[in-house]
Amino acid sequence: MASVTRPRSGRLKRRAEIEAAVLAATERLLADGASFTELGVQRIAAEAGVARSSFYMCFPDKVTVLVRLVGSMKDELFGKATEWRPTGPDGGVDGLAAVFARQLAFYRLRAPLLAAINEVSTYDPTLREATAQEINRFVQHATEVLEEEQRAGRIPADIDPVVSGKVLTWGGAQVIAQQIAMGDPDGDSVVALELARSQWYGTYRRGAGPA
Repeated sequence: MASVTRPRSGRLKRRAEIEAAVLAATERLLADGASFTELGVQRIAAEAGVARSSFYMCFPDKVTVLVRLVGSMKDELFGKATEWRPTGPDGGVDGLAAVFARQLAFYRLRAPLLAAINEVSTYDPTLREATAQEINRFVQHATEVLEEEQRAGRIPADIDPVVSGKVLTWGGAQVIAQQIAMGDPDGDSVVALELARSQWYGTYRRGAGPA
């Protein structure tokens, strides 16, 4: 059994190393100004230091690389976003603004990757669906938080948590994407605070007004 397990373990480790190298190489190339639509598999493989055949052993095509990068980005962001609760130790409008500020900083470092994802999503259904599924995780989380707030009597009973969860998530994502694409980085903190205030006083504490 050991003689069978060790080679299999070695293959899995090698595959994971190749995948990581390809993902990192793609991000580097995009950061250096390469256009994803013009970026060939051979160039990605060369940058990763692997053979073209090794690339295809892990990824059926280059769009799948973007799908994996979307998942990795959203996993990291999801972990940060779900730490916030309206009444938690870092809750409230200032805590929510801090969440958005961290998201903006995160995307600033990955602006070329985000641009490539947005561009390819417009014509590739696989990437578009993968992006939608990742966003739906955030929608579900926002919905659950709103349901908790509603059960506790902190938001009005006439708020629909499902609809509001979508509006909060989709709206926030659009604001952040537009700020990264066209906004001045020096204004990120102002945008984060304004976005937080609009969500806090518009939904989480509707009608409360600034303290």
